[in-house]
Amino acid sequence: MLKRKRVYKIILLFMFISILTGCWDKKELEDRAYVIGLGIDPSKEKGKIKVTMLFANPEVGSIQGGGGSIEQPREIITFDAMDFITAKGTANAIISRDVSYDLLKIIVVSEEFAKDPMFISTMFDTRKDKEIRMDSYLAVSKEKAYQYFLKNKPKMETRPHKYFQFMINHGIENGMIPDSTLFRFYTAIDRNADLFLAMYTSAERKKNAPISGEDNFVASELNATGELDDTQFIGSAVFRNGQMIDTLTGSETRLVNVLDDTTEIKEILANIPDPFSNKEGQQMAIRIIKRKSNKIKMNLHTPKPKIDITIPLQFEIMTNPSMVNLTKNDKNQRIVKESIREHNVDKFKGFLKKTQTELKGSPFPLSIYGRKNFQTMQEFDQYNWIEKYPDADISVKIDAKILDYNSQQKKPSYMED
Repeated sequence: MLKRKRVYKIILLFMFISILTGCWDKKELEDRAYVIGLGIDPSKEKGKIKVTMLFANPEVGSIQGGGGSIEQPREIITFDAMDFITAKGTANAIISRDVSYDLLKIIVVSEEFAKDPMFISTMFDTRKDKEIRMDSYLAVSKEKAYQYFLKNKPKMETRPHKYFQFMINHGIENGMIPDSTLFRFYTAIDRNADLFLAMYTSAERKKNAPISGEDNFVASELNATGELDDTQFIGSAVFRNGQMIDTLTGSETRLVNVLDDTTEIKEILANIPDPFSNKEGQQMAIRIIKRKSNKIKMNLHTPKPKIDITIPLQFEIMTNPSMVNLTKNDKNQRIVKESIREHNVDKFKGFLKKTQTELKGSPFPLSIYGRKNFQTMQEFDQYNWIEKYPDADISVKIDAKILDYNSQQKKPSYMED
């Protein structure tokens, strides 16, 4: 009996010891320096790249730091390296803490380097580092990446990890920028049938930029003044086979996000021409809501591929500048509904035509629907979707539903005819 008790005690002791071994490789947060943003530029040194690391100070703005720390919220370093994996070791010659990519939020690549054939081989290094998560975002900056981080100085949200989190999430929700995670990037590369869109950003404000509507421009072209940071997230960079070929405006990016069912956009605020006004340029504000998936039908067994796209959209009339009665007048309701439908159909048709004639590819995963027409992937590969898409006959239909016609009942007395 005593021997049995002794055996039980020994077994219990070993159980406790085995639990303690789970902490052998623990690392304290205060011992690590977390890279929030990673910048990549071409280097003057042959075979090297210029790496920029944006570090966040976790104590600034935190409860542990008391909320009133006099330390800087960030630190930025730039140097030449062979790749950004071994660059972590080089960075420790400057940074006292252990450099980590565990909390990496965004990889910013300069437009110059995104158009370089060396870009794709450099980006594939992210697959080799276990610390880099595939939900990190890929962005293209108009200027050098190191200049972008240095000039990016938000006024309100000084913590870099929170700033990029808010800017990216809100930009995707309203459709201004694409959901360009590393996972989507590599999926598009492996699929080798469609284009890929990366978010476009800039910390340099273009002087005397023309006013082009509420979203018909790219980053740096928003003509804003006041006490603000010059950094802008709008539009997208277009990639074919891992190399940048063009840019899309915020308006065009919104169209792609509506066409792409894998992107979760909440709602879009936009303007359309007022169908009841004779004044040139008078616009009506609407809210566009997408709750259902698109219906896409294809016939790829004809000389010209036929693609029919039906987009179910809901609309709310936000402004009524002509002050016509829309709530109790069926004729006016039909006019505004048809005007909204025609306006959006024309925009989608014009953009899809651009993807065929200029971009020579679909900027959203349209090829996935085409695969259903074939029994095997080998048959689909032999079909050569990339070559057939520019000649496809694409039709677009908007399944429109007006949720709210605005509560304006009648014109004020002084505006009556």
